[in-house]
Amino acid sequence: MSNTGMMKNTVRPIGLALVAIVLGQILVMLAEMIFDMSITKIQASIITFVIAALFGFVIFPRILKLPFGDVGLSTYLRKLGFYWPRNAWKHVLLGMLLAACTLTGIWIASLLSGRYVLDWSTVNLSHTIFSINPGVWEEFFYRGIIMLVLIGATRSIKRAALIQILLFSLAHIKGFDLWAWVDVLSVFILAIAFTYATLKTRTLVVGMVFHFLHDAFLFLPQVPGADYLGTQENVVFYACLWVMAGVACLIIKFASERLGVQADEELYKVEQAVPA
Repeated sequence: MSNTGMMKNTVRPIGLALVAIVLGQILVMLAEMIFDMSITKIQASIITFVIAALFGFVIFPRILKLPFGDVGLSTYLRKLGFYWPRNAWKHVLLGMLLAACTLTGIWIASLLSGRYVLDWSTVNLSHTIFSINPGVWEEFFYRGIIMLVLIGATRSIKRAALIQILLFSLAHIKGFDLWAWVDVLSVFILAIAFTYATLKTRTLVVGMVFHFLHDAFLFLPQVPGADYLGTQENVVFYACLWVMAGVACLIIKFASERLGVQADEELYKVEQAVPA
């Protein structure tokens, strides 16, 4: 592929997908800084959702015709895996089970710390609405558009998955100390589970439900303030989460292959190249 083709078919759609995810947050932050506006978390979440939806449903398929060329909206969404498959209830239930799995790992670590206190106030409307954006749009753009663009560019599902997961992980950097990098590794491991869910079930439904519920209930199984003290508590926290993420992958494999939690048509196909 020429440099021009690489820019048009790979770099541009990936860059725009990354922008679509964060643009709403950036605009909210600028509005607060420049115009001294007071925007609530719910309002910011709605703004972010609308902007991401504009990119996902209008700018990509209608204006830029990326990443599948000139196709109808329904074809575009189906190629991305954004549709209700047959027996969709199974996909929803699997997503719920996977979220319960990773959250249980966090809960076990919190119990082992001896400092866990059940606090239902951590599950509130504001945080739940906030969690819809990563649950829906990070899956839509990372496991959908970015993953499919990379498959077309690399001609390999494994290489595309590795690059996509790395991009997702690096987008979640919160600092540069040791535990911040361990947290990035934790995001990497969770992204493997999200990607594997999409690969095996062949739609984005399971990953979206899994991701949304994991984020929405994230603080409920954690110690107060989500503050794990010292090396021992942090090691136990990450070890429990990573083990249960591995268990989640085993559940995905079993459910997709033995219980029929799988769409009829493969989503990730190497022969599906990005149009020149």
